[in-house]
Amino acid sequence: MAKKKTESETTINDSIIQTGELAAIVGKSDRWVRQLVTEGVLKPVSRGKFVLGQAVRDYIENLLGGKEDSKKPKLIDYKTEHEKTKAEKSALELEQMKGNLHAAADVERLLSDLILTTKSRMLGVPSRIATECDNEPADVVESIVRREIETALSSLAKYTPDKIGGELDHGSPEDS
Repeated sequence: MAKKKTESETTINDSIIQTGELAAIVGKSDRWVRQLVTEGVLKPVSRGKFVLGQAVRDYIENLLGGKEDSKKPKLIDYKTEHEKTKAEKSALELEQMKGNLHAAADVERLLSDLILTTKSRMLGVPSRIATECDNEPADVVESIVRREIETALSSLAKYTPDKIGGELDHGSPEDS
């Protein structure tokens, strides 16, 4: 059963107050209250006058994020999204500290270095084996070419994720 309102509760709830009084009740300035009227949050009964109970309810509803059926973005939604973004950023920073996550620029630099080193080693193979292959049978030439290609590709086999973000091994074609 609903409890009947006393006369004083009805009087306070339905009392008409001025903009300055409402501003003092909610702890804001007169200008702030007028801005809420302009935004449609508060509805005056006449110029600069409000029904106390309704104005307080409307103000509290606005603080909580507005009406549920409203299409306007709510402050609480922005705060939730901001906190979620901060949590994701912290998780990414933690993964980076653990060495499980690397900056794209570091990965790109490392892969570029690996590709360029491998390319230069592969392009150096013909000049290194030219003198060794003079007047050799096909099986000897094949083994020499295989050895030099494996040597040139050895830098790819030596790759470790620890090199990302650190110093890169630029190795020379004569390594291995």
